[in-house]
Amino acid sequence: MSKKTFYILMVFAMFAWGISSTNTKILSEYIRAEEIVFVRYFISMVSSFFIVILAKKSFKIDKKSLCIAFAAGLLTSIYTVTTFFGIKLGTAGVAGAFINTLAPINTFIILALFLKRKMYKIDIIALAIGFVGAILILGIWQFDKEKIFTTYNILFIISAWLWAMLTVVSSFSKKIDPLIFSFYMYLFVAILAFPFADLGSLNLLEKDSTFWINLLFMSIISTSVATSLYFIGVEKLGSVEVSSFMFITPLSSIFFGAVFLKEEIGFWTIVGTILSICAVYMINRIGVFKN
Repeated sequence: MSKKTFYILMVFAMFAWGISSTNTKILSEYIRAEEIVFVRYFISMVSSFFIVILAKKSFKIDKKSLCIAFAAGLLTSIYTVTTFFGIKLGTAGVAGAFINTLAPINTFIILALFLKRKMYKIDIIALAIGFVGAILILGIWQFDKEKIFTTYNILFIISAWLWAMLTVVSSFSKKIDPLIFSFYMYLFVAILAFPFADLGSLNLLEKDSTFWINLLFMSIISTSVATSLYFIGVEKLGSVEVSSFMFITPLSSIFFGAVFLKEEIGFWTIVGTILSICAVYMINRIGVFKN
């Protein structure tokens, strides 16, 4: 596969991640959070199983990596629920933009505070830019308590921190192939969600085409395929080059929310997203140059 073709596939993967917020918003009108977590990751686990088979990988995993996969699965379960309710109450575009830009910044903060990653002046500047971006996205600058302390804003903030924690936890799984790690993580999410899912009330066969298109796209394309492409990209192109594609995701979330859900995205939301993307870019590039 040529590098140009793989670039196209990476762009597709980032757009697939971006539209997942819109998928979630649509699915929230059909089923509860508990059911969507189980069904989504059960399908993701099955599709990931076949991806591993096609990639001719071994399902063998050591105990430490299995424990990390369980912890990642637990965090993913909670993250999916908080994001589900946040998007259900708020807007998909803002959710995708906020979580995807704040999570990498939160990851950096966790590494600096708890894993003793050294911080420089330029790091502080990047975090300050990211903080301003978050303020603009959430509308805190309007000083309207009713808009600031909404349930969905709080849920978006929690989701961004959960995703950052998931990123840090997953980073400890260096001895296992990312595709294998993802398979076990999806498996644990499905197992953890199963006791809370009321499968008898789902009536999946009675759901319309809109439900199935969004569910299958989010579970297979946005989760299994896009994530697999990302991991393969890290192997083929390197983490630095691949991470630059992730800046497509926040803006694509806003775009898809506006197109499919007719969401009104304010000027300052776009400005805040761009500032946050700049902050993430600075943090990524700084880390590369220092290493």
